[in-house]
Amino acid sequence: MRFLIIFLLLLASRERLRAAEPPNILLIVTDEHNFRTLGCYRDHLLKEQAEMWGPGVIVETPHIDRLAKEGVLCTRAYATAPVCSPCRAAMITGLYPQNTGVPTNNYKLRTDIPTLASVLNQSGYRTGFIGKWHLGGEGKPEWSPEIDGGFIQKKYMFNRGHWKKFELTETGAEVASQDKKSEPSYNLDNADEKSFSTDFLTDRCIDFVGRKESEPFLAVVSYPDPHGPNTVRAPYNTMFDHLRFLPPRTYGLEDVIGPKWLGDEKGHTTFKADQMRQYFGMVKCLDDNIGRLLHALEANGKLDSTIVMMTSDHGDLCYEHDRLNKGNPYEGSARVPMLIRLPKKIPAGSVYSQPFGTVDITPTLLHLAGHEYSADTFQGRDLSVALRDKAPVATSKYTFLRNAGTKASWICVVDPRYKLILSANDRPWLFDNQQDPDELHNFFGRPGTETVTRMLAESLKGYSVASDDAFAKQPTIAKSLNLCLQVGL
Repeated sequence: MRFLIIFLLLLASRERLRAAEPPNILLIVTDEHNFRTLGCYRDHLLKEQAEMWGPGVIVETPHIDRLAKEGVLCTRAYATAPVCSPCRAAMITGLYPQNTGVPTNNYKLRTDIPTLASVLNQSGYRTGFIGKWHLGGEGKPEWSPEIDGGFIQKKYMFNRGHWKKFELTETGAEVASQDKKSEPSYNLDNADEKSFSTDFLTDRCIDFVGRKESEPFLAVVSYPDPHGPNTVRAPYNTMFDHLRFLPPRTYGLEDVIGPKWLGDEKGHTTFKADQMRQYFGMVKCLDDNIGRLLHALEANGKLDSTIVMMTSDHGDLCYEHDRLNKGNPYEGSARVPMLIRLPKKIPAGSVYSQPFGTVDITPTLLHLAGHEYSADTFQGRDLSVALRDKAPVATSKYTFLRNAGTKASWICVVDPRYKLILSANDRPWLFDNQQDPDELHNFFGRPGTETVTRMLAESLKGYSVASDDAFAKQPTIAKSLNLCLQVGL
């Protein structure tokens, strides 16, 4: 009996030591990913919202869905600026884009500010970045870029581009397809399960997380898909040929007057079903590869001691409102997947319905991993307590968005139901996600919306001061903000 008690005490002591060890972190980032393509998000949408491209036109994503079943799914997650570089800068620094040196694409990240990697380097983490970076300026592809955000292992980090085929050479990774001028090309060039970009980067990430080293790791794997060009390797390129893709309900509505902040592109985007088939194929390939990552972590016993977060830098409208891609505050453009798995801290099957901005990723991950930092280090919010307790905290009611660029076009605030957009060339727009999930109608000025309009405007004013967002001072935006602050008074 005495030996049994000693054994149990030793076992309990080992478990306490294991629980005290800092967790690994795996951050999975996709590019231009429409949230409706994921089964776990469709489960929380009305059927007509879940099947935006026609009845039964869906792609199954069991591996990404697993993260939702075993962790938390965030239903109101948004790109802080729905374009690649500014959102990625906010994601990796916890600062708003105007304070990172990267207000728009192809700018260089400031080197004097802390990043997720630089903070964890000081805590003894082995940090590595694999895939598309897009924070080092104009370089393309520029492997192992000079500006690297503090990531120590960056051999397979490339600055920018949406390449489809890679290869390993004696000097490292290279783009394996070339055009007629012998320049790197986006061509598929018969890419297979080893050379196609998604598969290639997954293999490199599996190698990184599988190393038998004592330090915890931070691994970021950043896939260039499902961003255009919409092409994918076999068999994914024909996997959805049997589906009848239809234009979204918001496509081709000539009698609907849209917001001026959307621009004048309406009517110039012709719906092409094959583009959507290839897009779905890219999503399916990503899901299978994320499954490979989870299986690799499981096989080496690291899955349950790793924070796994999956998100995207922005969405893709995929023909909603007659448009492709991103850059505006519509749901398809600005709303992103956000899933986090961490057993024993985040309850399985949780749904977090409060706003979550990509600017909140770094402070939230650091706190989930048990790292403390000065309250003024980041502008994003630490939502770790809210995620663990499945309840909102005082700071979690709003998230803020702005257009990419150095010139003000619009700023936006989102709460659990509404979205208020103030622009440089239009009246205020208020969307109600419950009454109008298609975002076809402006609820600003409607009876009953006075209080919520003022509250949103007050939060937007507070954000603009705290984050030094000069966009709020643009004359039309400032006038609209004052108007919203006075509504109903």
